[in-house]
Amino acid sequence: MSNSLIKQVLATSLIWATSVSISLAQAETDTSFKDTLAVKGLKLEAKALNYQADASKGEALANQRCIACHGDAMLKMMTTYPDIKGQKAAYLFKQLVDFKRGDRSDPLMQAQAGMLSETEMKDVAYYYSTQTASDLSK
Repeated sequence: MSNSLIKQVLATSLIWATSVSISLAQAETDTSFKDTLAVKGLKLEAKALNYQADASKGEALANQRCIACHGDAMLKMMTTYPDIKGQKAAYLFKQLVDFKRGDRSDPLMQAQAGMLSETEMKDVAYYYSTQTASDLSK
């Protein structure tokens, strides 16, 4: 095999490997949730369906709206409140949508979810999914 042919094969292999690794990285960070079973039947608008969640926006919203009940301090006192840190983003998103639409009933959560747009819900859900579950045994 000639050196130029070997170089072409190596270059082609490198390009292919790079594109595969980029595709895998994008798949791992895809926060659209549009292909998950959790949101399959929700009938979301295209804007919300294709929106890529932003953890920093989610953190800001969580610190404004969620931390009072789902923060570590409250979770230690109110064991009936769920620790949502580390949950799957699509699951959390679906729960918020269900509260907003009235498919899940809890007056406090319905009020909180009712104030969020679907894109904001995705941000919050994605933020909590990136967190480590709290150690409440202390």
